[in-house]
Amino acid sequence: MKKRSGIKIISFSLAALIAAAGFIFIAERKNRKYRIQIENSYSRSLEDLSAGINNISLTLQKAQYVTTPAQISSMAARLLTEAEVSKNALSQLPAGEELTTVNKFLSQVGNYAMSVSKKLISTGDVTQEDKANISALSDTANKVAEIVNNTQITYNNASYWAKELDNEIDSAVDSESLASDMAELEGELTDYPTLVYDGPYSDHILEKEPAMLKSAEKVSQSEALAVAAKAAECDKSDLSYDGDVAGNIPSYRFVGQGITVTVSTVGGYTVYMRKEREVSDSLLSYEQALEKAKRYLERVGLKGFTETYYVTTEGVCVVNFAYLDGETVCYTDLIKVGVAMDNGEIMLYEASGYISNHTDRAFLTPDHTVEEARAILSGNLTLTETAVALIPTDYGEARCYEFTCRTADGQEILVYINVNTLAEEDILILLKSDGGTLVK
Repeated sequence: MKKRSGIKIISFSLAALIAAAGFIFIAERKNRKYRIQIENSYSRSLEDLSAGINNISLTLQKAQYVTTPAQISSMAARLLTEAEVSKNALSQLPAGEELTTVNKFLSQVGNYAMSVSKKLISTGDVTQEDKANISALSDTANKVAEIVNNTQITYNNASYWAKELDNEIDSAVDSESLASDMAELEGELTDYPTLVYDGPYSDHILEKEPAMLKSAEKVSQSEALAVAAKAAECDKSDLSYDGDVAGNIPSYRFVGQGITVTVSTVGGYTVYMRKEREVSDSLLSYEQALEKAKRYLERVGLKGFTETYYVTTEGVCVVNFAYLDGETVCYTDLIKVGVAMDNGEIMLYEASGYISNHTDRAFLTPDHTVEEARAILSGNLTLTETAVALIPTDYGEARCYEFTCRTADGQEILVYINVNTLAEEDILILLKSDGGTLVK
């Protein structure tokens, strides 16, 4: 009897060991599959960044010799496209934090060329200052392209990406890494020109003092840590100080296991919070994710926002919230909240737009009625909805009637007519897909 019992125990133990080994094998195979996918994603993103930067460099070289409005307009459009490709690629790489100058360059390069194009159309000439700025932008693009090209040659191989992924998982710092090269690039762009022009990425707009910081008081590091822990929904002991962040919104940076939070040194506002982990299968609907995002805003003490557009990528639904001032939707005062679609965890919070622009506004009665503005709409559009919105413009911001319209082929269009001047401030196309709704 004892012998039979002993045999049963051994059999069960062997079965358990075999089952455990099977589970481990399956888990390791899944992990390897995910690692390969991430490594391939890194490789593609670096290739896209290199191609985009090289195209920007080449186009800016040509732009120095263009004299006709048609050609400069074509080049400006090309620069806008390549800059967007490059920014998206850079955001997908483990390139470190706060690449302020590189991202500013990518934001300004096409926008500035478009400004020069408009000036050339209206005046028939490009100023010497514009020519000098284009030349300086070209020099900057060449410098960026050289470093990115060398980085691609050095790092773009399977063994390197495996090492980079291990560093990301372990939060390790390696002097020979993409992040270190990008930090070196950031440091070398010291002669990047200051651009003041009629555009939303002009330095006079980018460098304006954030509205919410004007009368705010400085907070201590310990006070900021408490704010960071609340934003990340973790204990203060889970975070540690990781240095100051320079820029238009000076901040304290705190890091933890897969967590980064920045809190403004003045006012103690959470500027940015991001959690890094792999999100498994999507189990939540958009409506459930939206409710999670709304509750998060309430938990961190923010009220008076309305959801606008959203997009879901890599298992995270990022919802854009705009401040609602009476009946006016303030797209200038924007906050983004990212929700993991597997369990509803808040993975992202970004409030730089809100901190930079939000203020108490005393909106006056519009000079023109909605009926007058509606009369300006194209006869090819069918009006479906009307609202009032504050939108960012080349010169700051403008309060407009927002007309949601539909074209003959079913495309949705947003038309913005200034409530005081009846100027057609902007036209945007609504892009809807299974992954969300964006505007372009």
